[in-house]
Amino acid sequence: MVHEDPWHAGNPYIYTLIEQIRKVHPECEIAWGRERFWSQDIFSFDIVHFQWPQAFMAYDSHTEQMLLRHIEQMKAAGIRIVSTCHDLEPHYDQCADKAESLKIVYSHCDAILHLGEYSLRLFKEQYPTAAHLLLPHHLYDTIYHDFPSKATSLKHLRLRPDSTYILCFGTFRADVERQMVIDLYKQLNDKSIYILAPGFMDVWKLSWKILPRLYKKFYYKYKYHIYCTGKTWGAVSEADLPYYYGAADVAFIQRLKILNSGNALMPMLYGTVVVGPDCGNVGPLLRKWDYPVFQVDDTQRIGKVVSQGIQMGKDGFGRKNRAAQIEKYSTSHISDELYSIYQNLLEA
Repeated sequence: MVHEDPWHAGNPYIYTLIEQIRKVHPECEIAWGRERFWSQDIFSFDIVHFQWPQAFMAYDSHTEQMLLRHIEQMKAAGIRIVSTCHDLEPHYDQCADKAESLKIVYSHCDAILHLGEYSLRLFKEQYPTAAHLLLPHHLYDTIYHDFPSKATSLKHLRLRPDSTYILCFGTFRADVERQMVIDLYKQLNDKSIYILAPGFMDVWKLSWKILPRLYKKFYYKYKYHIYCTGKTWGAVSEADLPYYYGAADVAFIQRLKILNSGNALMPMLYGTVVVGPDCGNVGPLLRKWDYPVFQVDDTQRIGKVVSQGIQMGKDGFGRKNRAAQIEKYSTSHISDELYSIYQNLLEA
């Protein structure tokens, strides 16, 4: 797995698959690490599986030309190159200077794994020499086992019991996403609605700007009912995460530019209705489960779409879908599919 440390990747995606495959197939050795990737030791592996190449290279001293030569040497040695298509391109300006890393990896893959049909269809034309396979995003059901009630969640988070809560998880990547959530509150025009957006803005930086940033945090809270922790990275602990979902009447994905999102799956584990953009692989996923979607070029109607999602949440629509979603996207089921893909690649 091409990652410095899957257990500190910002989300559990890689390590939950590693742990499940190891549990069922202990004979399968799975390794990771920056030093190991660049050493001669890499040639002892059968498969090299990339996840976020641009992020891996953004913190690496090697150039993209070195990456290209290294991959060519691996392919010449008979190693199968695999990548999960998390992104078509870097998000906004994040790792934008390493965008070429994505193209280098994708163009040399033996197989590209897609989390949805949209990228699969797109890449079949763009990278015709690779096998394109569907492998849905899995739920993190092996690490989250607590499902607190709404009353318990509201009490834990010290929230008002007589209000409606919209959950916006994930780091806010650009001001356009912050503005969309502000506009959402304005469109809803309901003072009983609060928006839980833990990663909305970064306050706790050691600089002279901390006071104006702290002022902004409270300004957004009282002006637009946006509750944030003041951190954009790691804004919520794993211990607190279940309470946020337990408190939420609906989950809202605050992206205008997106391919995939674990934030579209996590609410399903908790039986929470999801509202998100009708783009990339996210739109088809939400529509598959009859959840509301909004058009990214028509943000003036987001309030109406979210209102529909809130009502569906209060009616228990998400809980009705939960059993089928867990069966389809469990870590056990998806890791079995991944292991079968590895086997088929080696047999081909």
